[in-house]
Amino acid sequence: MGVSRARILGGLGLSLLSAVFLVVIWEAFGNLWWLTFVAFVPMYLAQYRLLPRRWSAVPVGLAFAAYYLALAAVGSSVLPTWVILGIAAVFGLVGLAIGMVLRPFAERTNYRWFVVQFGLIWVAIDLLVQDNELIGTYSWIAYRIGGLPQLVQPVSVVSTPALNLLLHVVNAAIALAVLALLDRRRPHLADVPVPRRVLAWSLGVPAAVCVAWVAWSLLIFTSVTHRMGPEVRVAAVQPGLDNATPGTLISAGDLHPGRGEEQRRTAQIAELSDMTRQAAARGARIVVWPEETLNYDPRVTDTAWIPALVRQTGVYLAMGFTPNATDGSAPNTALLWSPDGSVASVYHKTKRVLAEGESFTPGTAYPTVETPYGTVGIIICFDIDFPDGPARRVAANGARMILAPSIDFESVADVRSASTAYRAIENRVAMVKADVAWDSVIVAPNGRVITSTAVHAERGGAALLVTDVPMGPRGAPFTRLGGAPFRWLEWIATLVMLGAMIVTRIRRPRGADAPT
Repeated sequence: MGVSRARILGGLGLSLLSAVFLVVIWEAFGNLWWLTFVAFVPMYLAQYRLLPRRWSAVPVGLAFAAYYLALAAVGSSVLPTWVILGIAAVFGLVGLAIGMVLRPFAERTNYRWFVVQFGLIWVAIDLLVQDNELIGTYSWIAYRIGGLPQLVQPVSVVSTPALNLLLHVVNAAIALAVLALLDRRRPHLADVPVPRRVLAWSLGVPAAVCVAWVAWSLLIFTSVTHRMGPEVRVAAVQPGLDNATPGTLISAGDLHPGRGEEQRRTAQIAELSDMTRQAAARGARIVVWPEETLNYDPRVTDTAWIPALVRQTGVYLAMGFTPNATDGSAPNTALLWSPDGSVASVYHKTKRVLAEGESFTPGTAYPTVETPYGTVGIIICFDIDFPDGPARRVAANGARMILAPSIDFESVADVRSASTAYRAIENRVAMVKADVAWDSVIVAPNGRVITSTAVHAERGGAALLVTDVPMGPRGAPFTRLGGAPFRWLEWIATLVMLGAMIVTRIRRPRGADAPT
């Protein structure tokens, strides 16, 4: 018997509802983070009870397309509309391909894999692309609840992808409960109803895991908070674009037509010096400037002003430069200056932003520096978005605070604080990120965002963040082991499930997967 038009329209409506939820959970498009726990539930209802089996991939395709449309739109400052729509279309097709196997497999196995089957595939994709130099880990759904540090602390042990999977399991468990309720009240909707025994353990196990996760998280949060080191006053200098290095991707043209390079440089020196003096006057001992602040190496050109500035203010200064901002192959470098005017550390950016044309040779060293306030290290901007990369390596080398000169752009102003907070939580270190014009942030080692900016104007804005932040206690298992233990478990579970899909497909009764 065919499926009625009303059911099809209802299924498509629920599919679109999930798509909307998967957009508005993003910080830039509503920040309705609490929907993360139920965003996929309407998709499941449409997929398993309202739409005919031959249409059951549509809700999954729409979910993928919507979520990755939001991700691509985060890059709208630098990506043309056709690229954004193309990314959404490609992932929509990926979702359609995945969706084609999910319902038949769930029905052949009486829903025994239901609570993990979609999540395992989604997280496997996360892990497959986590080292890409286009978007990094921006897509990780756990970032949508980055403002809840009390509830995400176990990522410092099991890694953030484990939380990605748990969020999917929560969605699937809620959906399975609703499906079972529908089976009781509208049994004609189900080709294969949810067995009671499967329902019992499919809800009981995730519920127990969630309770354990929350309790574990609160314990870790309390422990890290109590073991954080002495506070030090830090400053993130966000100078704005007025005197930014010309030629940088985010620079919205020359704000002072007719001004010569020497005049721009003089104004830039005055602005950065003044903001640094303001920070020092407010008690800052560590100051961070943005990435590529200067378009020259201050150890070679204009060599006097930074040593004089740090000697005068008594601060440790982390700052970035590139000898040529228009050349993507030019080295992207950060220096840490000591209060005596010497360079204490040199760091070369590790992760390139290919979409911005960066093609420099990545750095391979992760130095740290002992200061009177604790050990500090430096990473640069996009380095933040790779959990198993620079932040973990710098923490493993002893850093209790990580300084991150950065350049972002308008459309990502709302999202970078989440990945910065996760790196703090994973490694139990403080993070100080200074952006050129949009999104500076300072995060405590327990993941609490102490202060931040989020400027949405096209040309950004200036800001000076000065606050006390504790040094991290370090010692997180993630710093030592990285994401490898969970990654291997995820691969094994996914491969076993794919094997089960193949075996049950081969052994299926004749006509069992016939479309309805």
